[in-house]
Formats: sequence, C-alpha cells, structure tokens
Amino acid sequence: MTNGYFSPLFDAGLPFLTPMESGVVVLIIAILFIALLSTAGYFPVLLAITSYTPVVARIKAKGVPFIEYDRLMELLQSGSLPDCISRLKNAGYLRDINPDGSSEEVEEEILTSWYKETALLRSESPRDAWIFFDAYHIFQDIARVKRIIRLVKNHRVREIAENPVLWPDGFTSDLAMKVANAETVNECARFLQETRYGTPLMDALVEYEKEGSFFYLDYALDCLAYDELYRQASKVMTYLASPYREFFAVLADIENVRTLLRAKHTGRDPDAVPLCLLPGGSEIPSWRLVQLNEMMSVPDIIRQLSGTKFESVLTPVVRAYPSADSMFEFDIALDRLEFSLVSKLSLDYYHSGGPLLWYLVSKEFELRNIRIIVSGLSDGLSSDVITRMLVFQGGDT
Repeated sequence: MTNGYFSPLFDAGLPFLTPMESGVVVLIIAILFIALLSTAGYFPVLLAITSYTPVVARIKAKGVPFIEYDRLMELLQSGSLPDCISRLKNAGYLRDINPDGSSEEVEEEILTSWYKETALLRSESPRDAWIFFDAYHIFQDIARVKRIIRLVKNHRVREIAENPVLWPDGFTSDLAMKVANAETVNECARFLQETRYGTPLMDALVEYEKEGSFFYLDYALDCLAYDELYRQASKVMTYLASPYREFFAVLADIENVRTLLRAKHTGRDPDAVPLCLLPGGSEIPSWRLVQLNEMMSVPDIIRQLSGTKFESVLTPVVRAYPSADSMFEFDIALDRLEFSLVSKLSLDYYHSGGPLLWYLVSKEFELRNIRIIVSGLSDGLSSDVITRMLVFQGGDT
C-alpha cells in the first residue's frame, strides 16, 4: 500500500493518514476545486452587488421627501410663495434662493439642482453603471433644449445666455449668444444645427410651423433621447443590464401610448405618427403599435389595451373623454404608472441598479412637484387644482 498513488502524500507530511483517508482528502479537494471553477463566473456579480451597497445606503438615508403625499400636502398648506420657499429651505432645498424670490428663480434653481444631483449620483455609483448615467443625462439636456425653445417663443431667451449652468451639451458661449438673438423658433432651430439636437428639430419644424404646436418638436427631441438611452443601455455588462433594460422597456411602452393618445386626440396624420414611436417596449411590440395607430379614436385605442398594465389607469380617465382636461388626465395617469413600475423595479433589483433608477425617477418627479406647487401658489391656484398635477406615493392617487 505504501507504494500506491498516495505514498508521496504520506512522505510529504501526512504519515498519520491511511491510504483510504488520503483518498478522501484528495477527493474533497478535487470537488472543491471543481466547485470553485463552476462558480467563478458569479464572483463579478457578487462584487458588483457589493459595489452598489454604499450608494444604495445613501439613497435610502437621504430619501425623496416630496414624492410623499403627506409632505406635499404640508407644502401646499403654505399661505404664500415666501412661506412655501421658507418651508423648502428648512427641508434643505433652494439654498441659493431668497424667501422673497420669484417662481422663475425657483424653477431655475430646481433645474440646476436636478442636474447637480444626477452628476453626484453618477460619481458615487459603480463604474459599470456610468454608461447608463451618461445616456440618462441626455434627458436633462433635452429638458434644457425644450426650455430654450419656449423662452425663444416668449422672447426671454437672454436668461439662458447669462447662465451657462442651463446650457445643454454642445453649447458654447458663441452659440448661446446666437440663440439669445433668435427671433423665432425656426431661427433657433437653425442655429442648433451645430449640435446633435439640430437635425431632429429641423425634421419636425414643418409640422410645428403648420400647427403652431410644440408636439412634434418635443417628441423629435424625446426620440433622440430614448434612442441614445436604448443604445447605451445595451452596452451595460450582461449581468448588470437587466434593471436598465427593463427600465427602458417601461419608458418605451409608456411614451408610445402617450404619443398615440395625443396624436389621435389632435387628429394628426397617422402616417406621421410612427416617426415618434420608440423601439424596445416590453408589453406593446411593433406590430401592436401599428394596430393601435390604425384605431379611429382615443377610446378605441384604450379598449385595445385591455389586459395590459395600461387598462386600469386609463379606463377611469376615458370614461370622461372627451373633456377639456382629458389629455392632461391621461398624462398624469401615465406619469403615475411610470412611478409605480419603477418602484417595483427597485424592489426586483434591490441589490443592483433598481434603487438608482428609482431615485433618478423619483427625484425628477419630486422636483417637478415642487415647481408645480411654487408656480401654482404664485398664480393663485387652489390646492385641489395643484394636487391633480402631482405625482406621489400614498394618499388617493
């Protein structure tokens, strides 16, 4: 027996083991080695989960207070705009705004805070998620461009030229001065040809000038943003990509339904609508979008959505259709659905990108809620009217 396969093991310092015991030891070592090899691919996943832990903990500790119904109702109880600003300052918001600031100053500060918050979150997130954050930033740039276009329309664009923080990516001081001198939206769009926003705007300009509506301009820019997000999300590592890809699929479905409802409500040419539809939805494939676009009316579209996640949120609204507030009610219903679905994603992918996505979306809705309340108080709107515009959790949604 001492001349067997395990004799060298005895000679190496295990003379107290019998050949049988030595065989068992070697077998156990072999099994452990095979198990290690078979699970090696999971180590990057475990490391990725660990890398998300600090930023998820910070998000949970910081919270997003003004998406909570009770906190929003407290803010709505403000007796005046200065009182509202003071309450926000006590909650850690609007640090650079005086209590007697205007609603326009508040809006500018809120937008700037949104940009800074997203940049901070990216810097604290795992490097593997940076690609998605870089793509998500385009939504903020698109928001800047939309605001610039509306300021041009209202002859107030010099405010942008004086504040580089509000310039979208690709803007320079020379371009900002050109845009500041634009007399019309058409002229502004032509100046923006120097940037990536120029081509989509020019393509939509004919319809804008024909109808005088920002519908096509907005959706041309939105399509640019979603295309960039879809393209960048595909680059996220496979074992980390699921929350980001599901997030995009949710957004694509919601925005496609929103586009179809608006287009049908306003009687737009069905042949032009596909230009504004997004690929990659999870519940409404391309062939279904074609079918929905062929429906004769808004109620017909919603009936065709029976059995989808849209049925329960849109059916109560369509019962009062058509009314002056119908499209507003549809938009709010879809916004609240988005918030609900992203909240679910945050639980499904709690140990990876889920909480980050929830925070991004929640923060965007929170800042919008604050802007709505501040503007509403400034314009003398009632609490009931303002509440209808808000997206929140808790309360009667």
